[in-house]
Amino acid sequence: MMRPLTSLLTRVLFLRCFLFISAHTVFAQSTGTIRGTVTDNSNGQPLPLVNVLIQGTTVGAATDDAGTYEIKGLQPGTYVMVFRLVGYQTLEVPGIIVERGSVVTKDAVLAEEAVQQGEVVVYGASLRSEKITDAPAAVTVLNARDISLGSVSGQLPKLLEMQTGVEIAQNGLNDFNVNTRGFNSSLNRRLLVLLDGRDLAIAFLGSQEWNGLSVPIEDLGKLELIRGPGSALYGANAFNGVVNILTPKPKDITGLKLTTAGGEKNTLRMDARYAGVSERWSYKMNIGFFQGDSWSVSRLTYPFEYDGFNPFLNTEVVPVDPAKVASTYGSGRLDYEFKPGEVVTFEGGTAQVENEIFVTGIGRVQVPKAVKPWGRMSYSQDNFYAQVWVANRKSLKPQISLSTGLPLEEQSTIAQFDGQYRFSAMDDKLFVVVGGSYKNQLVDTKGTLTAVSHNDHLGGVYTQLEYRFSDEFKSIAAVRGDYSTLHATQFSPKVAVVWSPVTDHSFRFTYNKAFQAPNYSELFLYVRHPTRNLVYLGNDQLIVEKITGYEMGYKGTVGKSLFVTVDGYYNQLSDFITDLAPGVNPNYPGQIVLPGESVTRTVWSYGNAGHVNEMGVEFGAGFYISDYVRLLGNYAYFDFEVKEQNANDVLLPNSPKHKLNGGISYTQGRLGADVSVKYVPTFDWAAGIYKGKVLAYAVVNLGATYQLSEILSVGLNVTNLLDRSHYELFGGSLIGRRAILGVTATL
Repeated sequence: MMRPLTSLLTRVLFLRCFLFISAHTVFAQSTGTIRGTVTDNSNGQPLPLVNVLIQGTTVGAATDDAGTYEIKGLQPGTYVMVFRLVGYQTLEVPGIIVERGSVVTKDAVLAEEAVQQGEVVVYGASLRSEKITDAPAAVTVLNARDISLGSVSGQLPKLLEMQTGVEIAQNGLNDFNVNTRGFNSSLNRRLLVLLDGRDLAIAFLGSQEWNGLSVPIEDLGKLELIRGPGSALYGANAFNGVVNILTPKPKDITGLKLTTAGGEKNTLRMDARYAGVSERWSYKMNIGFFQGDSWSVSRLTYPFEYDGFNPFLNTEVVPVDPAKVASTYGSGRLDYEFKPGEVVTFEGGTAQVENEIFVTGIGRVQVPKAVKPWGRMSYSQDNFYAQVWVANRKSLKPQISLSTGLPLEEQSTIAQFDGQYRFSAMDDKLFVVVGGSYKNQLVDTKGTLTAVSHNDHLGGVYTQLEYRFSDEFKSIAAVRGDYSTLHATQFSPKVAVVWSPVTDHSFRFTYNKAFQAPNYSELFLYVRHPTRNLVYLGNDQLIVEKITGYEMGYKGTVGKSLFVTVDGYYNQLSDFITDLAPGVNPNYPGQIVLPGESVTRTVWSYGNAGHVNEMGVEFGAGFYISDYVRLLGNYAYFDFEVKEQNANDVLLPNSPKHKLNGGISYTQGRLGADVSVKYVPTFDWAAGIYKGKVLAYAVVNLGATYQLSEILSVGLNVTNLLDRSHYELFGGSLIGRRAILGVTATL
């Protein structure tokens, strides 16, 4: 009995094995395979963990430690293969023909992304793609590799901290004031920040709310920092420069990506993103959460956490809510590609922000909960680009003024249309850009910050001509006109020449004019202090701040291993909008009695006054010791001369005379790491009710990533590694160390 049963089981097992092998053989004979090796073009070494994909599908593989890959089970047809690795230029290989039963060998060689800084391509300096050495401006670029080393922190401004000429004043976990070339402030808006062409500024204040991003930093593709006046192309508030942030297309980041991170200050981050392709459609979706403890402490009784405060002006009446600073966010994007280079995009997202504390002119303000939804649609092709976007901000809970105890509301909507047409003529010697924009702003504070709501219209048109006389010499001329219901029409010209006597070396001269428009607080503020005889009033007679800039610069690569930039500038600034202060508004030179009151109040307001000349030199260098090790360093000198100022205003640049940064980075195979050092000497600060000295400080930061496998990677970010307690703007919080460790799975 046992023997027949055993015999039967043996026959069944044999039959199943035979059928499986036969089916597998038939399947293998009806499909094809692509295999090959991926190497580094600089040294011929194999590259592990390269993502190899069949374009338009989720089919692919990753290279092993020997740089080899294999993709099986491909139906007969013609394919486009995509080779992608962080830090390397993406390679697309079309025309791969797979036949039944065939094995196709396709090797690939990848070039490192911007190993030589002179080969970096930028867009924002002149609204066209060009080598950084040809750009008519002082430009710094962070690519995907640079971003990945600092992305686990979740703090976008920290990516800029060590860049040439940048001034960063941090207060809270995500309260940053980012500036270049002097005259920083709380709620700084002299640097225009764009994400895929969308202005990230808040309508009421014109400044950035950095914890309101709805995409994770890991999904930023490139970040360009353009220093110097930029209104000729970008309009209002491109006063000291532009940050142009570009995100990758969905088809370039297909697959599932999961990130979780945590560390000091009870920090927790979680992100999920999925991107895919279906014929001409491509899409991506992400959702995330971020939280951590702030450094902010209550200031109910004097003395406070460091010396120099004014007990009358700076004592607060409401304690800090110790709840965690948090942001919950998500977004989605859908692209349809009519043909290569012609794409229509639909995208939108939202972010809910909680408990961040901002330093303002009337004191610190805490935001318990606000929501920031947005949407964007664009169409682009080789010669034409158009987009429309809408952004909203609403206080779900009233913001709390810690100095007055008053609840503050804000509901605002910005809607903007942008259009641009580009063409070449005269055998491509002449390049022309013509464009324009229209913006509508609606701001309603429910009577808590302004007496009435406001609905305003802004727009501008511009053109730029670039003519290349020869391979060595080109000139650029641009002009923009901006109109607004908030200020008089402004004209912003720009002239630049770029001379490149030899390859990868260029000299430039640039002349620019730019302006900064007054924000709603400066124009229409109306806040009565509930416990002191003070009233904070706007000034609707304010005019725009103006800057005229003259720059000379050099960019060059020496011996293919040293990249050097030197930029000098001389700026003339006029019609400064003063900080909030008593006696600066000529309409209210002293004290007043408000309608319906009997008490006499001192008026704090704004005015136009001041003429300042500023000058500076910025030096940056990157030296490649080897293919894997790079030394970085930069130094910036800044000085100013006050020619005229309001007698009741303290006109200070809120910037140090010297800034010095340095670091070393290492990238090879699975490991990337950098260590950087920042030194800031003592300087004076005055902004609204906060006046004092920012004491000298030095910080050491560490960033690292390691690819554990083709799926898993870990990232480490430590800011202020030595835990040197310091403050970066007077009135801001004392900042200590924050270490975060993250794990990312890419499927």
